[in-house]
Amino acid sequence: MKKIALLAILAVLVGAAFGQDAAPAGQVAPAAPAPETTAADTVETTDETSAAETVTTEIATPASEETEAAVPAAGLAQARGERYSVTSELGQASATELAAKLDALFGVYNEYLRFDADALAVPLKVRIFATKASFDAYLEKVVGQTREDFVYLHYSTVERSELVLFDKADPEDFAASLAHQAFVQFLKAFVPNPPLWIQEGFAVFFETARPDAATGEVDFPDNTAWLETVKSLEARGALLKPAELLAVGLDASRENRDVFYPQSWAFVAFLSDSEDRSYNRFLWDAISSLDPKAGFEANQAATLGLFDSWYDAAEAEADFLAWLDGQKTFADLVTDGVAAYGAGDIDLAGKTFSLALEKNESNYIPYYYLGLVAYAKSDFALADFYYKSALELGCDPAVTNYALGINAFASNRFEDARSYLEFAKSSAPERYTAKVDELVARIEE
Repeated sequence: MKKIALLAILAVLVGAAFGQDAAPAGQVAPAAPAPETTAADTVETTDETSAAETVTTEIATPASEETEAAVPAAGLAQARGERYSVTSELGQASATELAAKLDALFGVYNEYLRFDADALAVPLKVRIFATKASFDAYLEKVVGQTREDFVYLHYSTVERSELVLFDKADPEDFAASLAHQAFVQFLKAFVPNPPLWIQEGFAVFFETARPDAATGEVDFPDNTAWLETVKSLEARGALLKPAELLAVGLDASRENRDVFYPQSWAFVAFLSDSEDRSYNRFLWDAISSLDPKAGFEANQAATLGLFDSWYDAAEAEADFLAWLDGQKTFADLVTDGVAAYGAGDIDLAGKTFSLALEKNESNYIPYYYLGLVAYAKSDFALADFYYKSALELGCDPAVTNYALGINAFASNRFEDARSYLEFAKSSAPERYTAKVDELVARIEE
């Protein structure tokens, strides 16, 4: 969840850095930076800092009712992937594409959890509706209530269980919700009663996974959407101790949802990413300890017992908090990069903005600053690439064209320089008329 206040501070810092006349490539602040893409919540939250609670509805109905709910209506498209069966109101091509995306997500999930995929006797069922209204009508019929977002309906058997979706106007919102809820379906297909910290932590962990139906590849950048929230909880002393987190049950998770859900993600990320391999090993051993036939309490006790036998509680908490303190959001990295650039540390600025770019390739700020860094190092071709990339992603055209003009002038491409500079002048005459006229005069000498 992104913080508007932080981005406002970031905008000020950007303005300050660009406002120095001595800095390379022109010094006018771009428009206030746009927030990085936020992973979608999967259910309504009480406020902007509370985490998404997975919608998993446990259903105990007679077999006849399960069969009725499972039969697709006439005229719906059907598609079979390697692991999924999709029923869709959106047509055959859409159903086929969704099945391919789900198969790709399944592969990413299982790279981490390593279940025996051949143990699935039937494909996982997914149903997608064309509208929220038809989604609601279906849920009213099946479970007597609606949901604001996608829902996994968990029956006593995999055959009857299904993930229920609806089309959304926002592709990113759809993709994040799909990655989250499809993981819950995946996990509960193998382990019907997993510990909540594994279920919820990994569900958020995978929210940034973006499958390509055509290639089967999945773009899976780090998910830092909840990092600021978790850091804020740490600052307030509100985080649970790791052993407490592992012991949280359903009622407690709902009562303390603003802490439990984001911290579950953070703890899974810590276990997965820690440089201490003993934490990596605990995560895999915890997953291996899960018993498909056991109840929730037994599986929870198994993972908690492993943790207690492996770690000193105080040391584990200290290690987790140290890892958390070292994590940087996209906004953190941009702020640090702007500060480094403003202080004249070009190498550090370049490294920091490169890290920011790894976290968010769709924001123009890292590209623009990497252009400044390349210009400062006289790598004019690379600067040109970064500036043009920033322009394509929405950077202020006047600012970017002025930077492109300065860059072209420095590399003796005078006609290109004139074109860029005149564009900047016409776009923002109050900012650039004097500067552009001076440079054009030098070109004409």
